[in-house]
Amino acid sequence: MIFPDWGENSQKQNQQTLPLFCEWDVDWTSSALALRDGAPYTVSGDRALQIWVRKALHPETARFLYTAWSFDYGNELGGLLGHAGDRGILESLLRRYIRDALLVCPYIREVDGFSFSHEGSRVTAAFYVATIYNGFYEQTEVTLS
Repeated sequence: MIFPDWGENSQKQNQQTLPLFCEWDVDWTSSALALRDGAPYTVSGDRALQIWVRKALHPETARFLYTAWSFDYGNELGGLLGHAGDRGILESLLRRYIRDALLVCPYIREVDGFSFSHEGSRVTAAFYVATIYNGFYEQTEVTLS
């Protein structure tokens, strides 16, 4: 058989069987759980994924650092600390590290549409996260020194 039938695309199967993504809402100004009527609450769908993305890209969520998390979770953006070199190489590494950190989540289909702004030793990466629900724009900032 020249073209074997490998069955359905596993990504389509995952989309159909995944439960609704939920996450505790966060008040980023106080770095605590958001409260509604004095109690923490959950959000779902893209709003929950935005929280997950922000946590996954947070500087304190370094991959391979804490045994409480799987080695799949977290980011390697701290490895860019002290990077001095071509902007193109830096942007390529940022793009790769961000994709590596986010695409482990089965609810995220694609991370693309990157744009970068450089200000001194800080680089801000803006990008689009396509999810199984819809998608959203996100940005993260990396300090190189």
